Amino acid sequence: MTHGALDPFAILAALGVMDATAATPVSGGQDTAIWRVDRPGGRFALRLFAPHEERKCVREVATMRAAEAGGIPVPTVHAEGAWHGRPALLLSWCSGQPLFAALRENPLRVWQFGGMLGRMQARLHAIPLPESPPYMPDQWLDWGGPVAAPLRDRLTAVARRPLVLCHFDYHPLNVMTDGMGITGVLDWPNGLPGDPRADLARTIVLMQFVRPPMRPHEEACIRCFLRAWWHGYHRGQGSLGGMAPFYAWAGDVTARDQEQKIGKPGIALQSTDLDPLHRWTDKWKRRAGLLPTSAD
Repeated sequence: MTHGALDPFAILAALGVMDATAATPVSGGQDTAIWRVDRPGGRFALRLFAPHEERKCVREVATMRAAEAGGIPVPTVHAEGAWHGRPALLLSWCSGQPLFAALRENPLRVWQFGGMLGRMQARLHAIPLPESPPYMPDQWLDWGGPVAAPLRDRLTAVARRPLVLCHFDYHPLNVMTDGMGITGVLDWPNGLPGDPRADLARTIVLMQFVRPPMRPHEEACIRCFLRAWWHGYHRGQGSLGGMAPFYAWAGDVTARDQEQKIGKPGIALQSTDLDPLHRWTDKWKRRAGLLPTSAD
């Protein structure tokens, strides 16, 4: 969402916040505008949702509060309301820098950074869900769009119960660090109860196929980072098997999400750029028995 002619001070006033001294636009998602807000009491983040996204906002707040209650460092909600029918939140500002940036600056700490990311995700998956969450049962299955019947049936049959709190956009650009530990887990609009393997599969797909361009020597660093993340996670949660259908699901979800961006202003993505992701997804569909077997 572009900030355009939006007035952050008017939005803040609608939330009852009148003491802001500065509001600076920062990058946001496709449907959300974000500002860094300075107030006498500190720095905050202002998020404005698209019209008619009240339920999405309610769900995001509930998910962040559940994560915060479980000890996950997430932005605290300081104010919530609406401006011209659009939901808005004022959140605490998380210190540090994205873990991805820290990794690029300090590649020799790749194992430490990857382990931090994995252990934090394991902690997230250990949090009890709210007693009355604003979710539908198994909402995670169709979160990214309708799932093909054979894959849906397989996932329904093997999904673990009880479900756990999942982020579904968990990657090192959404995790902040001060170099010593994780200071914030950001961007929760996709948060839902789900099978932990689905959240892990989504992280793998994002880190392999949806990230900034890498220099050749950085590709090896990312592979090591993924191994460290996986090791860190399983030290906290134990071994998880049966990943094939979850990889297939995460591949389909991510491809569908990326396809919606093709042709939009300022986005250079082409359909052929998704060919590696499609091949990877089909590989896991074959391994899950959802496509005829052929050479990978």
